[in-house]
Amino acid sequence: MRSVTAAVAAAPVASANRRLSLVTVDQGISSLSNIIALIWVAHMFGPVGFGRFSLITMIYSVAQISFRGLISTTVLVHPEDADERPRDVLSSTTLLGLAAGGVCALSGLGMLSLGSALGGPTLALGIAMPLLMLQDVGRYLAIARRRPTAAIVLDSLWLVLMAGAFVAIRVLDKSSLTWVVGTWTGTGAISALWVFVQYGLPSTSWLTWVRERWNFSWRSLVSSISASGTTLLTASLMTAFSSAIAVAAFRAATLLGAPSTTVQLAVGTSAAADIARDRDDKRAVSNHVRRAIGVSTAVGVLNLVVLVFLPNPIGRALLGDSWDTVKPLMLALSLKVLLMAAQSGIRASLIGRRLITPAMVTDVISIILVGACMIFGAAVGDAEGALWAMAVGTGVSTCCWWIALWWTARPIRPAPRHAVATSGAFR
Repeated sequence: MRSVTAAVAAAPVASANRRLSLVTVDQGISSLSNIIALIWVAHMFGPVGFGRFSLITMIYSVAQISFRGLISTTVLVHPEDADERPRDVLSSTTLLGLAAGGVCALSGLGMLSLGSALGGPTLALGIAMPLLMLQDVGRYLAIARRRPTAAIVLDSLWLVLMAGAFVAIRVLDKSSLTWVVGTWTGTGAISALWVFVQYGLPSTSWLTWVRERWNFSWRSLVSSISASGTTLLTASLMTAFSSAIAVAAFRAATLLGAPSTTVQLAVGTSAAADIARDRDDKRAVSNHVRRAIGVSTAVGVLNLVVLVFLPNPIGRALLGDSWDTVKPLMLALSLKVLLMAAQSGIRASLIGRRLITPAMVTDVISIILVGACMIFGAAVGDAEGALWAMAVGTGVSTCCWWIALWWTARPIRPAPRHAVATSGAFR
C-alpha cells in the first residue's frame, strides 16, 4: 500500500506560479477580514475608538505571529508532517491555543474589574483565541500540502460570516466596541470549525509534535517574533509617550499599506513552501527566490505610486476623519514597503532550506536596528517620525539579509590536516 505522502505526490498539483497566485488571493482575503473590521471601527468610533481597537488587533497579531513561528512555519519546512500528521499538528495547536486564550481572557476579566474600556473586547478575543489559532494553522497546512484552495475556503468563510454579522449588529444597534470585537473574532472562530472537516479532529498526542520539532520551532518562533515585531513594538511604545490618536494614525497608515505587505507575505510563504520541497535542487531554489523578489518589488513600486498620489476623497472614504492625520505618512510607509521587497525571497530561501539559525540571528539583528531607529523617530516625531525611521532601519536590515544569503552560500573549506590532527589530540 502506498504511503500518504506518495498519494499526495501523485495527486495533481498546481504549478508554482498558480500556487503563488492562489496563496496571494488567500492572504488578501485573510487581510480583508481585518481591514473591514478596522475601517468599520474607524467610521463608527472615531480616532480614539480606532486606537483602542488597534490595541486589540495588536494582541491578536502577537498571538498569530507566535503560532506562525512555532507551528505554521515548522509545518511549511516539514511538508511531510502536513501530508501525514495534520491531526497531530492540530492537537498541539489546540492545547497551546487554549493556554493563550486563557491568559487573554483572564487579562480581560482583570481589566473589566478595574473599569477599563478594553476589558470587554479583550475578554471576547480571549474566548475566541483557541479557534482563531486553529483557523490560521489550518491555512498553513493547506499551503504546505500545495493545496492553497483549501486555505481560500477557510478565509472566504470567515469573510462572508463577518460581513453578514456586521450588518446584523448595525441593524440591532449593537454598536459597542465589545460587540464589534466579538463579531469579528466570533465569526472567525466559527469558520475555524471547517478545519476539522478538512483534516479531522485533533489527535490525542497534544504536545508530542511540538516536542519532536522543538529544535527548529523555537528558533522559528524567535525569528518570527523578531521579523514581525518592529511594527508591534513601535505601536506599543508609542502608547507610553504618545496619544491614542498617534497610535491610530500609525495603525491606519500600516492598514493602507496592507495590500502590498499582504502580497509580500504571500510571496514569502509560497516560496518557503516550494523551497522546502525543492531544497536539493539549486536551480529550482534560485528560481523561487528570483520570483519572490521580482513580484514583491513590482507590487512595492505600485504601492508607492498609489499611496503617495491617493486622492483626498478616497482617503476620507476609507478612514474618515483619521485621513488628515494619516496622509503625511504615506511616502515614508511606501518607501519602507519597497525596501522590504528585497528581503522576501532571501528569508524564504533560508527558512525553506531549514537554515533557521542564520535566519533567526538576522531577524534578531534586524529588529534591534529597526527598533532602535523607530523608538528614536517616534520620540522625536510621533507617528511620522516612527515611519521615517522605520524606512531607514528597513534599508539597513535589507543589507543584513543579503549578507546572510552570501554567508550561507559560501563554500565550506575543509580544515587543514594538521588542524584536524591537533583537534583530535584534545578529545
